[in-house]
Amino acid sequence: MQKKLIALALASAFAAPAFAATSNVDISGQMNLSVDYLDSDNAANGGNVGVSSNASNIIFKGSEDLGGGLNAIWQIQTYFSAGGTGNSDTFNGSAQDGVGSGNTFVGLNGGFGTVIVGKNESPVKMLSRKTDFFDTQIGNSSNLTSVDTAGLGFDTRPNNQVAYTTPSMSGLSGTVAYFSAMSGVDATDAAVDGWAAAGNYENGPLMLGLGYEKHNLSNANALLSDEKVWRLAAGYAIGNFKFTGLYQKANDIAGVNSADRKVWGLGAGYNMGNILLKAQYYEAGDLNSVSNTGAQLYAVGVDYSLSKRTKLQFAYAATDNDSGAAFSAFGGGHGDNPGTSAGGNPTGFSMGVVHNF
Repeated sequence: MQKKLIALALASAFAAPAFAATSNVDISGQMNLSVDYLDSDNAANGGNVGVSSNASNIIFKGSEDLGGGLNAIWQIQTYFSAGGTGNSDTFNGSAQDGVGSGNTFVGLNGGFGTVIVGKNESPVKMLSRKTDFFDTQIGNSSNLTSVDTAGLGFDTRPNNQVAYTTPSMSGLSGTVAYFSAMSGVDATDAAVDGWAAAGNYENGPLMLGLGYEKHNLSNANALLSDEKVWRLAAGYAIGNFKFTGLYQKANDIAGVNSADRKVWGLGAGYNMGNILLKAQYYEAGDLNSVSNTGAQLYAVGVDYSLSKRTKLQFAYAATDNDSGAAFSAFGGGHGDNPGTSAGGNPTGFSMGVVHNF
């Protein structure tokens, strides 16, 4: 639930008189911490108990009516470590906490749609958020869907981004984004750019989405190929049940020619009053024709809502890696990620509390 403060109060608190021209500033965010037992199943890290800060963040945003149906919009999202180990939410281009480390942009919206400039989740990443029952917990799908530890990955929040989102037309909308100077490849990252596009249909119980993303790694290194991904997402709610599914195919991962991988997953949730029972399974296929490089991810959990803004979360997650794979079960939106080694089978238990404000 968002809290609204008048601009004068915010300006006094933060010594920023420029806010005085804005009618209202919305403040929202999330405190998200968990106590975890994580076993990475390798020699360097066995089983350990710790506290993890999981994408805890605060958001300041506002708008100005420019007349004629046109509005100026802005947002500053800041991730922070709320007393635990780490604060993770997969993205590119900055430290994982600090002012503006999350979705931070300025733009315009109106009858034509919305245009933003700055940093924001890619349209392809947004698709997986619609299907993941364990978004900021252990067992979230990006442990497998990102597929790429040597390059940029495909669950990103790129800097230097220009994005356009269409108005929703009977539940159908689309987003296209261009980003430059991406990070994560080599010393010539400034030459790397990319783009992504996704279409979404949400109407009643049905959600469908299709996205494509490409990173032009060859700009930075002529020996690299351009990595790319197609991602399909779906969801359907019936009664107290919700079912989700995701399929993706990535090509030339980390710029390696013909380094291709398919990932698919299914999830299900069942609501019983203030209790949500949930589970999901994701599978990463072998890397092209290289045997024993796949993995399976399992997650089961219970969410217990204490109010509209506060809930307890319990989860168990495990990744079963083939002998040549080293996928984690703890990455993505979960803060503490000790990882694993090739052939390792990481497992974890987590108990957390989430408060939205």
